[in-house]
Amino acid sequence: MTKLQKLLEIEGYTNVTELLAACITDSVSPAICCNPDCNYTAEMEPDQDRGFCEECRTNSMKSALVLAGVI
Repeated sequence: MTKLQKLLEIEGYTNVTELLAACITDSVSPAICCNPDCNYTAEMEPDQDRGFCEECRTNSMKSALVLAGVI
């Protein structure tokens, strides 16, 4: 399972289109830690590609828009 798929599951979306429609015009986007053993999620800036993960304490958070290749 990719991190984007895991983020969809955690956030309750059935597909990428549904997630993108919900967050593409918002000032925040769901983000997920991209470390293999961590699935911490948080709301972050839509263009975030190195956000700080509060769980594993690394700069490994990426927004849904970055993971989907929109940004």
